[in-house]
Amino acid sequence: MIKNKIQIIGLYGVVATGKSTLSHHLLDSFREADLVVTDNLLAIKRMQDSSPVWRHSSYNQWERFGDPNRDNLWKGFLEYRNGMEEFMACVLSRAKEQRVDMIFEGIHIDPALFSRYETDLAVNLFLLVIGDPRIHEERIREKCSYRPTLLRRLEEYFVRIRALQDLLIGEAKSQKVQVVDTGDNIENCLHGIREKLR
Repeated sequence: MIKNKIQIIGLYGVVATGKSTLSHHLLDSFREADLVVTDNLLAIKRMQDSSPVWRHSSYNQWERFGDPNRDNLWKGFLEYRNGMEEFMACVLSRAKEQRVDMIFEGIHIDPALFSRYETDLAVNLFLLVIGDPRIHEERIREKCSYRPTLLRRLEEYFVRIRALQDLLIGEAKSQKVQVVDTGDNIENCLHGIREKLR
């Protein structure tokens, strides 16, 4: 791990891949770090901006363009993620200027944006995935055990969620982002992430 550099850890991925669970575990090692949940930034964005993009989720942005093909899925998602760039950049600038370690968790992490801060910050990004679709479905059911409406929606869009995960894996590989399969034991995943921190 780089000494004297502010630590920025980003955990991102599609729904139910363990972002919240792992980020809270990491706080045990970075007790003075701020936890940035990007869904909270999204909630502010939705209050400020009435654009149709903010009435959709990451996995159904394609609906604004028609067919649910991979091009529309990726185009819609990128527009959705790019719309959060100003907020994300603001928080990263605070980390740099006020020297605050931060752990980000959420789908809205853009590797290209975070890479712009690598001169001043120790940026560690991890794309969390679940390779086995059966395990992924089980995690979604666990996540939504008390939210039946959300469960039905995620089950309806499960194929699109998996397709978006594949697209994110392709991007991560091109950006040299670590890909962590969280279908394994959560403690093993946590140990693997800690071992890879720069």
